[in-house]
Amino acid sequence: METLTEPRAAGLTEGGALLRVEHVALGYETQDGFHLAVGDISFELAAREKLVVIGPSGGGKSTLLKGIAGLLPAVAGRVVVGGRASPPPGPDRAVVFQEFDQLFAWRTVLDNVAYPLRVNGASRAEAAERARSFLELMHLGPAAHRHPHELSGGMKQRVAIARALALEPLVLLMDEPFGSLDAITRTRLQRELLALLERTEVTLVFVTHSIDEALVLGDRVAVLTTHAPSTVRELVDIRGVGGRDTPAYAELRPRLRALLTHAEEAEDADGLA
Repeated sequence: METLTEPRAAGLTEGGALLRVEHVALGYETQDGFHLAVGDISFELAAREKLVVIGPSGGGKSTLLKGIAGLLPAVAGRVVVGGRASPPPGPDRAVVFQEFDQLFAWRTVLDNVAYPLRVNGASRAEAAERARSFLELMHLGPAAHRHPHELSGGMKQRVAIARALALEPLVLLMDEPFGSLDAITRTRLQRELLALLERTEVTLVFVTHSIDEALVLGDRVAVLTTHAPSTVRELVDIRGVGGRDTPAYAELRPRLRALLTHAEEAEDADGLA
């Protein structure tokens, strides 16, 4: 299939990986002092690979994503993206959040997608043309001149995805972007996302607490431990699983659930010891 754009993957890290997370620990200040949310996490991701990070709420998934995006500095270890160690936030890592209000309320759909392109140096005409092309990909062409308050939740997330992909990022980071949508819309957007990733060949890191979503979207699943500071309990390869009605899907679903359940039970037992 002809791709819409080639990822800017000239600077792969050693071993051919596009993204390397090396013994990373992340945390933040609270009223009670410093809270270590993520501790000693390591993995690497090849170009065009899809990694889903799964775990319960409060398990450090979003914190890890912010660390990869450069929004939260690591207190230990490093993130290497396209050969650059600990890079600051930039268009090589586009982020889509769960919240519907991540769009600029005063800008039209077209302007929302074009704005980050202008910030990164595109002319007004270039930004508008590219924004329109990605809106068409997301079936949003007729909504180009609407404002966010005129859109459904699913349409807002389509705009956010179009805006992220228009930047031609090396890595697309998605933090439970479909978590607040109804089941039908969520399933439809999962299918659309997979089709878009095939066309754009972008590398994906996707955070969710849904085992089914992980099995649908991922090549590999990183199962995080339950309590902070979280680590990767296991990396599970799920390539070739197929649809929800396949035997492989039926086998992997309880395995992922058991990993999550066992991690929680083990940590609760440690706390009681």
